[in-house]
Amino acid sequence: MSFPWLGLVGAISLLLLLFGSNLLRSDKAVSRWRDLTWLSWAGVTAYLIHNVEEYGIDVFGRTYAFPTSMCQLFGFQDAAHCPVPPAFFTAVNVPMFWFAAPVAALLSRRHPLVGLALYGVMSVNVVAHVIGGVVAGSIYNPGWLTAILLFLPLTAWVVRTLFGRGGFRYGAWAFLTGWGIALHLILAGSLVPLMKGWISTSTPAIVMQVVNAGLLIAVPWLAERWRGGVLIRPAG
Repeated sequence: MSFPWLGLVGAISLLLLLFGSNLLRSDKAVSRWRDLTWLSWAGVTAYLIHNVEEYGIDVFGRTYAFPTSMCQLFGFQDAAHCPVPPAFFTAVNVPMFWFAAPVAALLSRRHPLVGLALYGVMSVNVVAHVIGGVVAGSIYNPGWLTAILLFLPLTAWVVRTLFGRGGFRYGAWAFLTGWGIALHLILAGSLVPLMKGWISTSTPAIVMQVVNAGLLIAVPWLAERWRGGVLIRPAG
């Protein structure tokens, strides 16, 4: 599976742009660490690195480790004996993090909830990795380290910097977190029937992942218009 390594090339390229240029900034009057657009691209970069730990190589040197770990939670020996094909995992990650997330970052200048939507996914992903470790009986699972070292501090910084007094309302962050939960539930809802053998083909589940990527952008875009844009008005 080559997509995590290609994504790593993208992540390295984004890191060079993030710290070596102003191309990914929208407000040069403030620190890049307080620039919503820069932080949107930082989220994309973090997720591409996270994919390497999950699908490339984990901290124990295991390749393709996350699918094996997930399949074992459902009682399968490894990914090779699991009914979920590699194409499903590619469909989960490539449309969402190679296409939808960068488009969301590009739109962040005019659509802040869209640009920050990935942080809702990241916050839920941290919890999922922690709970996954507990269920599996060990702290570490593939993706845990980058979730803790990248997702957790970045998300905490975004909430501290961009929400509350002088920023967006905390209700906007509550929406993003809720939407992150919903996207994970859609993913799980398409995965469980395959794991349980309720359906014999992975095609519907794969198609649903492409739809999920589009929803990452579409729903926050619509939410920005809710009640005249109350979610993106400055907090008092």
